[in-house]
Parts: sequence; structure tokens; C-alpha cells
Amino acid sequence: MQTVYGVEHKELRNQGSGFISQFVRKIANAANVVDRDDRLCIVQSEEDFRALQDLFQKENVLEESFELYPLQSPTTTFNTDYGFVSTSNHAYLYKEMTIPFQVENEGESEKMAMMQMEEHLVGEDDSVSPIIYFADRKQKELIEQIASAYGVNVTFL
Repeated sequence: MQTVYGVEHKELRNQGSGFISQFVRKIANAANVVDRDDRLCIVQSEEDFRALQDLFQKENVLEESFELYPLQSPTTTFNTDYGFVSTSNHAYLYKEMTIPFQVENEGESEKMAMMQMEEHLVGEDDSVSPIIYFADRKQKELIEQIASAYGVNVTFL
């Protein structure tokens, strides 16, 4: 399961335009930002993640950092309480809040189990087979119990 990283900086409105333009150049020099969402810069490598954190701390503008699961093909079950859609229309789920899993096979037992699991899903990525489902991290045991009740194999990623 791919993980990307987000580093958020504080609001810069009170800073002068010179500071903001310099800051934008420093970000471009420090890391390969692949996506953005307002004040959140998204990068793919841990090296870029650390570089942005260091830069934002040095500039005293570090707000928060996140590990994220990028959804390649978000479906209608995407729950924005557990993630967001970036300005370039890519969906991400917060790793600390969600747990990805796959259900093996597509038999009748799996369909019945998925019907019961559906109400606990916060997102899906159907760009891969089998589909990757995401549940609230606190619901892992419940997902395991549902799978066990139907004799279904669930693999947490």
C-alpha cells in the first residue's frame, strides 16, 4: 500500500509578499511537491517529507504533518471526515485514522460479508483488483469479526 506525506504550514497572510515568494521558492528547492491542498504540501518520499518539515520548522510556520493513503480511483463511499480531495482533484485518506484491507475472492460469502462491512467503510480504491477498502482504524477488530462470521479471508495492508 503506497503512502505519501503531507506537511502543512501556518497561514501566511500576515507575512509580506517578499516572504511568501521566497518561501515558495524555498519549498520548490527543498522538495518535490507532487500535490497541494491549500497550505498542505504533498510529497512522495520520506526524504522530501523530512526536508519540508525541517524547512517549515526553520521558518517557524510548521502546522502539522501527516502520512496519507492516496486513492487512485475514489468511489462514492469516500468519507471526507477521514481525508480530503486536493486542489488537483486527487483523494487522500489519513493513515492514522484509517486501515486498508482487501477481501479475497468474490463468492457469495464475500458478498454477504461486504454488505455488512459496507456501513463501516470510509473509502474504496477500485483501481486495483481485489479492491482496497478502508475502514476507521478503530474498526479493525469489527472487520475481522465480520469476516470470521462469514468465513471470509481479509488481508490488512
